[in-house]
Amino acid sequence: MSYLEITKTENVAVLTLDQPGEKVNTLNESMMEQFASFLTDLDSDPSLIGAVLISGKENNFIAGADIEMFKSRETAQEIEQLSLDGHKILNRVESSSKPIVVAIHGSCMGGGLELSLACQYRIVSDHSKTILGLPEVKLGILPGTGGTQRLPRLIGIQKSLNFMLT
Repeated sequence: MSYLEITKTENVAVLTLDQPGEKVNTLNESMMEQFASFLTDLDSDPSLIGAVLISGKENNFIAGADIEMFKSRETAQEIEQLSLDGHKILNRVESSSKPIVVAIHGSCMGGGLELSLACQYRIVSDHSKTILGLPEVKLGILPGTGGTQRLPRLIGIQKSLNFMLT
């Protein structure tokens, strides 16, 4: 199943995130694997100078991680590996030699915000449906793919705590 639709507009890749049959996008292993493959293609295609990430959902960018990913893990090592795999992908986004812009409209929570923070540029709609946050703490876990480091670098520690602790 494909979660990503890639189109080219001149020399920019437009990546539309869209989970078929679901009201909202959530990060799951398949989407992350497809995203990692996209990053490889972006880096290796000399005709592309950058990418824009958008959502195919009306009022949702990414609602967060698919909680079933965590529930299916049986050991702390498996959870740790899941986090490390996510780190690797988002570190590739952050260090991409080609700029990656994310356009956010609607809910952008948890892993969706962490992905957005790894992009070089973020454009956020000024709309009542647009909400940013790292609500993992409500589930008893911390943001697991670098958001606790990237967000304070962008907006400072005090403002970041509002996103991470509520």
